[in-house]
Amino acid sequence: MKMHWSDSAAGFDRAAADALAQALQARDEPFVALPTGSTPLGLYAEVARRVATGAALPGRAHYINLDEYVGLGPQHALSYVGYLQRHFLGPAGIARERVHLLRGDARDLDAECRAADAALARWGGLDLALLGLGENGHIAFNEPGSDWNAATHVVALDERTRAAQRRQAGAGAAIPAHGITLGLATLRAARSVVLLVRGAAKGAALAALLRGRADPQWPVTSLIGHPRLTVIAEAALRPAGAAAFTPRR
Repeated sequence: MKMHWSDSAAGFDRAAADALAQALQARDEPFVALPTGSTPLGLYAEVARRVATGAALPGRAHYINLDEYVGLGPQHALSYVGYLQRHFLGPAGIARERVHLLRGDARDLDAECRAADAALARWGGLDLALLGLGENGHIAFNEPGSDWNAATHVVALDERTRAAQRRQAGAGAAIPAHGITLGLATLRAARSVVLLVRGAAKGAALAALLRGRADPQWPVTSLIGHPRLTVIAEAALRPAGAAAFTPRR
């Protein structure tokens, strides 16, 4: 596991954009899973800036969203599909045929999950899983206690996850009770994983990862031992002695 501690928001976003750029250069047509929420907003703005200056080529990749709320269509204000279209896919000029988006408003959610798994198989699996981190340790919508061998599936959202999303969206926001998500088996099989960690509330989840002990109650610990895991975190979250810390594998 490689750790990158960032002392500034701009540095954090540049490091994340650099990690994405490396994935785009690794293969002719890499397959990338994209996060949503507040953490990657600066990353997407940095990518858009690089695209405008000709310094980035995100259009050579294929993309999938990590997760989506069940019941929400792309036009809904809380939709992650809509989020990605606004903040990344549109500004980066990604062609529609290069995108497979999990639809929370699909009539047959099981078929939607299988279609995502088929797309993953068709494109040879993920080259990069670009992940955020939940306060309770979730990655994508894989909540505490999730099956580490699961592929794409529908999940009941932890109340802590819904509360965190409600704080971001506004107190009156109606956060759905279920989500559709790429599973932990899919994320762990990615050739590279980059975990983005910002915000004081993420400290306990990051600490669980740094302890180096697999724990089903902290889904992020499923990444322990991944051969190409990079963690980009705010320097304020660094535990004492972390610079010399090597997690157990």
